[in-house]
Amino acid sequence: MIWWLRIRYVPAVAVGLLSCILLGSGADSVMVPIPVVIGGLTFDLPMSSLLPLVPVCLILEGQARADAVAERVAVRAVGGWDAAFMAACVVVCALAAVVASTAGAGSAATVLARDFAGYLGLALIIRWLAGGRVATAATALFPFLCASFGLVHNRPGIWAWPLHDARSVTASIQALVLLAIGALSLVVPPLRWRAGVDGD
Repeated sequence: MIWWLRIRYVPAVAVGLLSCILLGSGADSVMVPIPVVIGGLTFDLPMSSLLPLVPVCLILEGQARADAVAERVAVRAVGGWDAAFMAACVVVCALAAVVASTAGAGSAATVLARDFAGYLGLALIIRWLAGGRVATAATALFPFLCASFGLVHNRPGIWAWPLHDARSVTASIQALVLLAIGALSLVVPPLRWRAGVDGD
């Protein structure tokens, strides 16, 4: 158990996630200007849409540090621990969003919870397809790609779910679908193997 906690960066992920929740919940008015490639303008991306990238990238890094060959023959169900830990992170974000909404603290916590779930699902899918390093880079760039290419008449396109506001049902559904597919990828052997390492 101690080995798993250290390899997976569990303490760092927990601190990063809680810090993001605390910072993001009070960051309703904090915007990051992102250059828009088409049109030459900028789009103000909420800070609460960028903060979830920190714990997601830490989770990916923890996954990449593992010895996949050893874990496949391990007595303990390491994959189950991974899935439970990721599920706990999603639940913590969701609970924080509910508490913030009940307290009237604004919609930043809701956006943060939705985007964390979506980014995590996207990261797991890309990791299954192309490996951990590609997943980290692609997930970190995704919100910036959305801001650069996902605007139609200065409004977010359907696929650019991180740009939608907290009330968007479409964005929430997309994030949950990504999370569900990403969770499924945890129990399916990686599409790509390199030197016996789990897609990395």
